[in-house]
Amino acid sequence: MKPISLALLALLISAHAPLALAQQASSNDWAVVKQLKANADLVVRQKDGKQFKGEMIEASDTALTIDRDGKPFSIPRNEVRQVTVIEGKASKGKWALIGAGVGAAAGTGLGAIKYDPNKDDYEIYIYMGTFIGAGVGAVSGLLFGQTRRNRTMVYDAR
Repeated sequence: MKPISLALLALLISAHAPLALAQQASSNDWAVVKQLKANADLVVRQKDGKQFKGEMIEASDTALTIDRDGKPFSIPRNEVRQVTVIEGKASKGKWALIGAGVGAAAGTGLGAIKYDPNKDDYEIYIYMGTFIGAGVGAVSGLLFGQTRRNRTMVYDAR
């Protein structure tokens, strides 16, 4: 049980490494925000800590307007702390397949550990371990894949 726990811990830590490495140097120049394309996916963090996601409508010298759930939402420039652009598509299918493969391998391994050739019907552990492991791995990979998109901080008012 200890090696499995250590492997899961290592996987969890390595999953968060790209997030730490993805943070890039940002600019405190509002002109960069004003040059963003309309309909760009944004994450806007205010100075009070609130965070909003939406599509870019426009940026003026005094405010940033985004589309939140089909409604325009204006944020005064002096309240904006960070603006991050989200690019690319989430590759959910790829990560679901990777998760299914890893889960199936782990399930097969656990089923093989439980297998006993001297007892009737114990071969079912290998098949069921593979089946359940693939299902759990696919769902986990899908959820993980939804979060994998490129984020670039373009404005930071610190």
